[in-house]
Formats: sequence, C-alpha cells, structure tokens
Amino acid sequence: MKKQELRRDAFRENVVKGVQYFNDNTATIIKIFVVIVLLVLGMSYYNHLGKIKQKNAAHLAGRAQNTFINGNLVEAMVKFERVIDDYPNTPGAVQSLVYLLNDAIEQNNSELINKLLNENTGKVYDPIVLSSIYKLKGDINHNNADYASALKFYRKAETIVDGNAIQTKYQLDIASALIAQSDFVEALQTLEEIIDNENLEFNEKNIAEELMAYTKQMMGI
Repeated sequence: MKKQELRRDAFRENVVKGVQYFNDNTATIIKIFVVIVLLVLGMSYYNHLGKIKQKNAAHLAGRAQNTFINGNLVEAMVKFERVIDDYPNTPGAVQSLVYLLNDAIEQNNSELINKLLNENTGKVYDPIVLSSIYKLKGDINHNNADYASALKFYRKAETIVDGNAIQTKYQLDIASALIAQSDFVEALQTLEEIIDNENLEFNEKNIAEELMAYTKQMMGI
C-alpha cells in the first residue's frame, strides 16, 4: 500500500473515531455547550445591567446637581442620598458623596461628616476620591487631638496616591501629625524626603521648610 493511501486511511480512521466519540458523548457535549452559552449570556447580561445602573446613577446625580445649582438644596441633598443608597459603586454615587460631604463641611456638621465617611468609604474605588476621604478622616481626628488615628488615615491617603502629584500634600499632613505627637525624629525624616523631591511646588516647599525649622528647634538642633 502506498504512503498516500496509508495517510488517507489514517485520516478516515480519525474521522470515524471523532464521529463515534460524538455519538457516544452527545449528551455530555451538548450540556457543556449549553453551559458555555449560558455563561456568555450571563456575563453579557451582567455587563448590560452594570451599564444601565451607571447610566441611571449618572442621570439622577445630574438632576440632583441641577437642583443644587438652582438653589433647592434640601431637595438636591435628598436626591444625592438616593443615588448613594440605590446606586453604590458608581461614578454617580461618588459625585453625590462629594456634594453631601461638601454640604456637611459647610454646615460644620461633624456628626454627619463621620456618618457619610464611615458608611461610604468602602463603596469608593476612585483613588483620588478615596484618598481625599481618608485625608478628611485624618483631619477630623487631628482636630480632636487623636493624632495616632489621624496619622493612620493620612498614611492610607498617601499610599493610595503613590507617585501622584498630590502625594506631597498628604506627606505634609503626616509630618504635622508626627510633630503633634512629638515624634520629631520621624517627622524630620519625612520632611527631608519631601524637600528632596525635585518636583516639589514652591508653596509645599515653604511649608515643609517651616515645619522642618520648627522640628529642629524642638529637637534642639
């Protein structure tokens, strides 16, 4: 028998085996196929719902923002709260949280600020917004003379924005909290790192130098 005929026989044999395998395992193959189709459809539907959720949240947040601009503050705050409650983990919810926090800060309502922060920190994934929330938590604890807690939140904020231009602002907060609890050695190290930054802005450099001068004075250097 020629080599070409041998190859043809081997090909026919493989085809026959494939057909036989399919016939013997038709039910299993169909089940696998159905499961794959259902998974694909499920993922598509989930993504579709996510897009609808984000669209609805953005729409409601936009309406709340327009209401706020028109001066109907109470109604606007109610709508912002609804966005946070009904559409968590969406850009619209983050936008609403910013408005609610800003209003609470203007009213100097520390109880509401803490409530908003504690209930929504885990719902925010945007690093800039999340770092700002930790910064605000740090400020609240700093004002209450709880410098250890303030330091913890400032460090969280600084870690989240590692490499970002606003990182220096949080490093200055860290240095301030360290000075407040008389940890002058670590405060000096932090300030030296800030000043060594080649991209340091003029205002931040002035603040760092003033804090460094005070720290050295307290250390007797």
